[in-house]
Amino acid sequence: MYFSCDVNKHLNSERGLLDMNNYDYASIMGTDFPMDKRQRVITFASGSSHAMTLMAVDLDGDGKPVKWMVENSWGAKSGYKGHLIMTDQWFDEYMFRLVVARKYVPENLLALMKQKPVKLPAWDPMFSMDE
Repeated sequence: MYFSCDVNKHLNSERGLLDMNNYDYASIMGTDFPMDKRQRVITFASGSSHAMTLMAVDLDGDGKPVKWMVENSWGAKSGYKGHLIMTDQWFDEYMFRLVVARKYVPENLLALMKQKPVKLPAWDPMFSMDE
């Protein structure tokens, strides 16, 4: 599956790990940057910057995702042998586009595809019309 994300946020490139807890910004900078995903997009603090291929998911005992493994295009010397691991919390915060085969999409989401699309201007960061 193809997806795109804001890959540089909370990235530990040596370990190949994308995790909201990689760095303690509150202790270093005196703030924890409390914006949610929508606020970051509207203010251009975050957006889709890199595409990769989802390779695997680690599920807990209840079948909920814990972490994801992706194949990156930066070469085998980057991350873990060319792969990155992201926590599910990071995935929720910084993933922007996901392309999957229709057969894996739930019916309630497929129904949304029948709506008339809204064309946003080229400069719109997404979501800004949701006031």
